Amino acid sequence: MSICDWRGVISRLVLVARTGYVVSMETIVTPRSVRRGPVRRHDARVRRFSRDYALLERLDSLAVDDVEACSLIEEVCWGSGVEVPKLRFHSRRSMYTGATEQPRSIWVALHGEVDVDRHERVTGKRLPPFGAIRLGRTATLMTIAHELGHHLVFALELPHTPAHGKVWIGRFDDAADTVAGFVGA
Repeated sequence: MSICDWRGVISRLVLVARTGYVVSMETIVTPRSVRRGPVRRHDARVRRFSRDYALLERLDSLAVDDVEACSLIEEVCWGSGVEVPKLRFHSRRSMYTGATEQPRSIWVALHGEVDVDRHERVTGKRLPPFGAIRLGRTATLMTIAHELGHHLVFALELPHTPAHGKVWIGRFDDAADTVAGFVGA
């Protein structure tokens, strides 16, 4: 069981202990308002090509904790028909930043199986089979959608697709629409 699974179980147990009622077996996602984040370096491109930039701005002023982020990420991945990436959270990472790691299959397509195996032997770490997303313990909904956009590009597009190109902006918008629908933003 991943940390998200255990935290979800614990949060549900705490909810049941406090109220005496089992509300749902899903984590209830209730974003809280935060100040809008700083201008990102890709802001001009996203503003120009996004289908709904106003939605992205709204999502940038709402934040969730790591357990709620897990639920949102799972929802978007299941809805898009892709595997859920490994999720990593760190308390020192800003709520406005994240990082997405490519799945092992993309590394193999770009560099070859031999080089990837050698890298894994030298570092002593296996590359995540479905990729990974790193976020802070608290993350804005826009940051989550941004990183999910990368994950969707890695899972659904060709290996050489540009990291912050028009295809990514389309996937970013898709993820943002799903996140907004899930939380009612």
